[in-house]
Amino acid sequence: MLARFRLLYKLRIDDGEVRVVTGNAPPRFIAAVRDIVSLHAIEQGEIECKGAGRHARLRFAAGFPETGRQAIRNVWPAPTTPGPGSGRRARG
Repeated sequence: MLARFRLLYKLRIDDGEVRVVTGNAPPRFIAAVRDIVSLHAIEQGEIECKGAGRHARLRFAAGFPETGRQAIRNVWPAPTTPGPGSGRRARG
């Protein structure tokens, strides 16, 4: 299902340091992830944001702590790019 989504940005956590590997992540989101990583003592992991238009998803690497995942989802900004235009087919 996620094959149709393209990679918007990817963050990598190594030894508690957060860095952007690919793409352009919002600076406020990176700062919030740094706070969450230090709060939950997360040493390693990867976060990917894949999306298309208004539809985007966060993907976490296996082994990423669930409490850290939810905290990151809570501070994640929703994408603001315009989605598809109106059409005859109903979406839902």
